Amino acid sequence: MALVIQLEQVPPDSPSGGVGQNVGQPPLRTEQPRQEQLPRHDQPKKGLLSQTMIPSPIIQWILPARLRSRHHNDVAFIGERRLQIKEAVSGIHLEDAIAKTDFDANIVAAKVINVDTQLPLESQMKLGAGTTAATGLEMHDDSPPQILLLSLDSRELVFLYYSCFGGGQFIHYHRALPADVSSFETFGRNVAVDPRSRAIAVGAPCDYFGVFMLKKPAVLQSQMAENCLDPISEERFFRVDGDILNMEFLYPTPEDGDRIILLLLIALDLKTYAVCYDWDNTHGLRNSTPRITKRVVPPEYRLPSIVIPCTMASSFILATSTSMISYKNRLDPGIQPIQYPLSIPDQESQRSPLCTRWARPVRNLFHNKRHDDIYLCREDGTIFYLEIGSEGDVQNQFYLGRLDCDVDTAFDILDVAHEGADLILAAGNMGDGGLFIQPARDQPDVASTVGHGGLAELRHGIEAQVGLVVSVEELLSAGNIWAIADVVSGGVYILTSDPESSLLFYLQTGAEEEICAVDESESGLDFSTHTLAAGCAPCGTIVQVTEKAIQLGVANESSPSIRVDYHPDQSVAAAAINESGTLVITAARSQQGIHLHLTAVISYGDGNLPQLHGVGSPVSINEEPICALVEHLGSAHFVFIGSGDGNVLTYRADQGGLTFLCSTTIEVDGDDMSKAIESLATTTIATSRNSVKSTLLCGLRSGILIPFEMTFDSSNTSTIGMRQVSPQRLGQTSVKVQSRGRFALATCGKGFWQVSRMHDGDLSEYALQKVLITDQNDPAYYPNAIHSFTTSNVFGPNLQGHVDSLCCIADGQLLICTLDQAAKVVPRRISLPGSASRVAYSKHLKSLVVAYTRTKLETDTNPIRRITYPYIEFVDPDSTQQVVGSVGPEHDDSQQWRPQGAAGEKITHIMEWMPKKDGEEYHFIVIGTARKTGEDRGRVIFLLAYRDPSNPSQIKCSVKHIHKFDGPVHTIAPYGDLTLMVGSGNYIIPLIPNFAGTQSKMTRYLLMSPAVSITVREPYLYVSSSRQSLVVLEMAYGRLMQLYAQDRQKLDGLSHVHFGEPKFTLTSSRGGRVSLLGETGVPSDDMLLPSALVNAHLPVSVTKLLEGTRPSPLAFPKVVYGTTITGAVYRLSILNGTEWRLLRLLQNICISDPILSPFMPKKKRRSAVESKSPHLPSRMHIDGDILGRLAERGAGYLHQMLNTDDFVNTLASGKGPGAIKQEFLEASEELLGQCPEPVEEVMRWLRKILHVEF
Repeated sequence: MALVIQLEQVPPDSPSGGVGQNVGQPPLRTEQPRQEQLPRHDQPKKGLLSQTMIPSPIIQWILPARLRSRHHNDVAFIGERRLQIKEAVSGIHLEDAIAKTDFDANIVAAKVINVDTQLPLESQMKLGAGTTAATGLEMHDDSPPQILLLSLDSRELVFLYYSCFGGGQFIHYHRALPADVSSFETFGRNVAVDPRSRAIAVGAPCDYFGVFMLKKPAVLQSQMAENCLDPISEERFFRVDGDILNMEFLYPTPEDGDRIILLLLIALDLKTYAVCYDWDNTHGLRNSTPRITKRVVPPEYRLPSIVIPCTMASSFILATSTSMISYKNRLDPGIQPIQYPLSIPDQESQRSPLCTRWARPVRNLFHNKRHDDIYLCREDGTIFYLEIGSEGDVQNQFYLGRLDCDVDTAFDILDVAHEGADLILAAGNMGDGGLFIQPARDQPDVASTVGHGGLAELRHGIEAQVGLVVSVEELLSAGNIWAIADVVSGGVYILTSDPESSLLFYLQTGAEEEICAVDESESGLDFSTHTLAAGCAPCGTIVQVTEKAIQLGVANESSPSIRVDYHPDQSVAAAAINESGTLVITAARSQQGIHLHLTAVISYGDGNLPQLHGVGSPVSINEEPICALVEHLGSAHFVFIGSGDGNVLTYRADQGGLTFLCSTTIEVDGDDMSKAIESLATTTIATSRNSVKSTLLCGLRSGILIPFEMTFDSSNTSTIGMRQVSPQRLGQTSVKVQSRGRFALATCGKGFWQVSRMHDGDLSEYALQKVLITDQNDPAYYPNAIHSFTTSNVFGPNLQGHVDSLCCIADGQLLICTLDQAAKVVPRRISLPGSASRVAYSKHLKSLVVAYTRTKLETDTNPIRRITYPYIEFVDPDSTQQVVGSVGPEHDDSQQWRPQGAAGEKITHIMEWMPKKDGEEYHFIVIGTARKTGEDRGRVIFLLAYRDPSNPSQIKCSVKHIHKFDGPVHTIAPYGDLTLMVGSGNYIIPLIPNFAGTQSKMTRYLLMSPAVSITVREPYLYVSSSRQSLVVLEMAYGRLMQLYAQDRQKLDGLSHVHFGEPKFTLTSSRGGRVSLLGETGVPSDDMLLPSALVNAHLPVSVTKLLEGTRPSPLAFPKVVYGTTITGAVYRLSILNGTEWRLLRLLQNICISDPILSPFMPKKKRRSAVESKSPHLPSRMHIDGDILGRLAERGAGYLHQMLNTDDFVNTLASGKGPGAIKQEFLEASEELLGQCPEPVEEVMRWLRKILHVEF
C-alpha cells in the first residue's frame, strides 16, 4: 500500500501576542497544580561526571624537538590541551612514544629551546666547522638537546622535557606571568625564542612585553642531569604603545658579538610599526639600555600573516597572501625594503589565501654560510620554496605544489636524513594532514590536492597499522600462522598452514621490508602436510610439528634437516612449543589410546646440529585433546591441555618428564552449551619476591572467553591453584587466544581484542580492548574476519629498537602490521565527493544519510564568485569504497539519482520519520534546509527511499513533497503519529498532513529566538533556542502550544537531552557550559525552572548532546555524549549524592597533589578545598579526566596520599589529623558498603566507571 501524502502549513495568522506566545488562537491555559519552588537545600542532590572520551584531533603545532635524548628523532604534536610525542623510526614511520594531558588549561603558544652545548648555527658559520669540537663543552649523552616552551591561557609559561631515568617522567618548570601586567587570557600568545637560546620574549595583547633571560646551556644540562629544571636567570618588562601583532628575535651578524635583537610589530592609530630592541648581553638585561629602532610598515603590509627572521644580515621578511617585503640590517633607515611578489600559478592568480607557516630545512654548514632556505606554506596547502642570499635578498622562489590538506599553524620540516630529501609534516585543520617528501634536486612538485571530505567512524582500541600485504591463492584456506624470529639475521619467518599443506615466507626487516616465499627444499621443513605447531630454538632452528613427525629445519641449503617420525599408527591431535623453542608437547592418538609426549630440543653449539630427545615416559590421558600450551611460569615449566569436554589438564614438566597436577572443569551457563576448549593462553604478573600470579585464558568453541586465576609459589611448584572468574561472551564462533606477554590477543568471528589485566587490581579484573587493523593507503579498510594471527617482537640491525608486529590472515591475505602499545582513538574514513555537513542513521534502510556540499569558483568574474551546492547521499556504514556522488540530471546511468539543493542553500536537519495511520507504518527521510535570500528561506523535503529489489546494495530515492516556509528551518521533531514540529525562524510550526482526519489546527508558537533543538515528550516540547538554553512548551487540548516553564538564565542554547523519569534535562550553551535542570517545583507565576542542579564549565562549547545506548555503571543508568566543534567528545554521567561525595573527595585529593595536577593554579587548589558552599552548582561537577590520572597510578598511590601527613594536613586544614582519611572511609562505606580493603575497592569502582570502550 502506497501512502499518498500532501502536507499543508497552518495558516500564518497574524500574531496577536508578543514574543513567547502562541499565535493564531487567543491565550488559553490549562490550570494544573504546580508545586512551589523548593529551597535550594531541598532540591535533589545530583552531580555530573564529565570525561573526555575522544580528545580534539586538532593539531595546533608540529615541532621537531628531541625532548627525550639526542638519540630519539622526536616530533612534538601539540593540540589544545595535549602534547603527543612521536618518534620517526624505520625511515619515515612515525610511532607514538608518550603523551601528556594534565595541563588543565589551553595551550596558546609553543616554541623549542635549544640547550645543546654545541655552538649554535650562526657561531658555526662564523668560526667554521672544525672549531666546534674545540669548545670543550661536552653534552650529557642521555640528556635531551632541547626543551619545550609552552604558554597556557592560565597565564603561565611551562618549560619541560622528558627524563628517561627512573621509569620515565616529564620534568617541568612553570612560571606564572604577572597579573598586574595584563589580565587577558591571550597574555602569552606571542612568544619568541632567541636563535642562540639566550632569551625568550612574551607579549601581552597590548602595551607590555617581557624578556626572560635563560641560563647558559651548560647550566641547564647540569640541571637536567639531576632531573630538575630552573631555566630563568632574570626578567624585565617593557612598555610600548599599541597592540602587539607579532614578535621575533632576529639573527645577529658576526660583527654584533653577544647582542640580542628583538623585533616587534605594533599597531597604533591605523598604522603598523616595526620596532627593534637590541642590547648587549654581556652586561645583563637589567643593566642594559636597549637601542630602539622604529619604522612604519607600508599600508599593504599593515597586517602581515607571518614574520620570517632570516639568518643573513639580521634581515626579516613580512609575508601577505600575494607578496613579501624584506628588511635588512635591523631596520637600517638607510636601506629601503624590497618587495617581492609570490610566484602564484595563473589559475590561482585571483585567489589570495593567507600564508600561515614557514619552516627552515636543515642544510650543511657550507651551504648555510651563503644561503638561507625557507619553506613557505599557505592556508590552502600551497608550498613555496625561498632561497635567500648572503645579503638578505630573495634570490629565487619556487612554487612546489599543494598538500592534500589545509594548513593553519601545524607545519614543519622533520630533521631526519632520508636519501637527501626534505620531510614535510603538516596537520590539516580541514583534512587529515600527513608526511610528505620533497626529493632533493628533483622537479619541484610536492602533491596535488583532493577537494574531498569524508565521514569518520571513531573507534577506540589498539591500532594495528598494515605495513605489508601478501595476496597468495594458497592463503584463501589458511587457518594457522606462526611468526618465527630469525635470531641470526634479524628477520622473521612466517609459516602458514591449511588442512593439507604449509607455506613459509621470509620477511627482511629494515628500510625496504621485502618479503619472499621460501622453497621447501631450502627450508628443511615439510610443506606437503598440515602444521600443528611451530617455533624457533635458540640456535635459530625452526621446529615444525605435523600429524606424523617433528621436523627441524635451518632454512639453509648447506644444512640438512632433522626429522623424527611417530609410529605409523600414531597421529598427533594437538601440539605446542614453548616460547624459547626448547620443549615440544604432543598429544598422539593410537590404538592404545591417547598419550602425551614431551620432547626437548637440545643445541650443542660449535656448528653441531640440534637434536630431539624424549623426556620421561609418555603419559596416558582419558580426554579428547583439542589444544595444548607450554609455559614457563616462575621457576618451572607447565603444560596445559584443553579437552573437548571442557577440562583443563595441568602438568609440571621437568627433567623427569610430566607430572600431573590437577584437572579443572570450566563452568558455563546452559547444559547445551559447548565446553570444548579451542585455544589456551596465559598472562603472567610477578606480585612479590616468591609469588607469581598468572591468568589462564580459555577460548571456547561456543564463543566464550573464560579466565582462570592461577596461584602458586615459585619455590614450590608441586601444587597450583586455579579459580575461574567471570566469563565473557565474545560471539557465537570459536575463540582463538594467544599470549602477548602481560596481555593476550583473542579473535571470535569478526571481532579482535586485546585482553589485559586492569591496572593494580585483582586478576579477576581484566579488560577487553578492540584491536583495529588500519591501512594508510585505504582509510576505509577493515577486515571482514580474522582467520588466524600471531605476534612477534622483531629486532633488526636496521631497526631502531624493536617493533611489535602482528601477522594475521584476513580475507585471504597475509597482513603484516605494526601493533601499538596503548589504546587510542582510531578513525576509519569513508571519502565523500564534498564536505560533509550533516549525518543521520536510518534504521529502516540500515544506511547513513549524509548531507555534503561542493563548491566551485567562477574565476572569470570580478570579484570571484564562490558557489556552494548541497547534496544528499546514502552511505553504507560498512563500505570500504569512496562514495561517488550523482551530480545533476546528467549523472551516470549506473548511479542512482540523488537530490541536490539550490545554490547557497544549507541542509540544517536530517531525520527518519515513520508516520502511522490506520495501523500502517510508512517511511520518509525528512530534510530541513535554510537560505539567506529568496522568498522561501526554509524548506522541508520529504524523500521516499527504499532498497532496489533487483540490487539490494543500491538505494533508490525520490522527492515526494516539498513544503516551503518563510523563515529558515533549523530543527524538526516528530509529535504524535502524523505531526512534525518545525523550528522555522523564531516559530515552532506544526506540520500536519491533510489525511490525518482531524479538523482542528494546531497553533504555532513564537519564541524569543530561533529554535536549534526540539525534543518531544508528549504533551511537552523541550526546546533549546539560540538565546534560551531551555523552554518547555505544553500542548493543551491537543492543539494549543503554551509556555510551561523556562530556564531562569538566558543563555545561548545549543542542545539538550531530556530524561523522562526523573524529570531532568541536560542542556548545553555557548561558552562551554553544561547544566542539569530539574522540573521539581515550577512556580505558576513566573514559570521559571529552579536553579540548575549542576553547572559544568568545559573547555569548549558542546554543540550536540546525544543519549547513549550502553547503560552507565553508576546508579543513574543513562549516559549522554557531547560533541564539540573541535572534534572532542565528552561522556556525561549523572551522579547521586553518595557517588558525588566520594568522587568530590577524590577530586579534591587529586587537585591538591602537585604530581597529579602539576599545572593547577593555586587559586583553584584552594577553592577546591575551602569552599563555604559545598553544594554550589559549579561544585557539583566532577572532572573525570583528573580522576583518570589517579586511576592510572592505582591504589598504592591513593594509599600513599591518604597516609602522608604533609599532604593530608594541607587538604584538611583545621580538621585535625586523619580527618581526610576518615572522611574517605565514611564516603566509601556509604557507597560500597563495608569491605576489608576500601582503597582497593574504591579504585576498582573508579576504574569501572571511567573505563573507555566504544
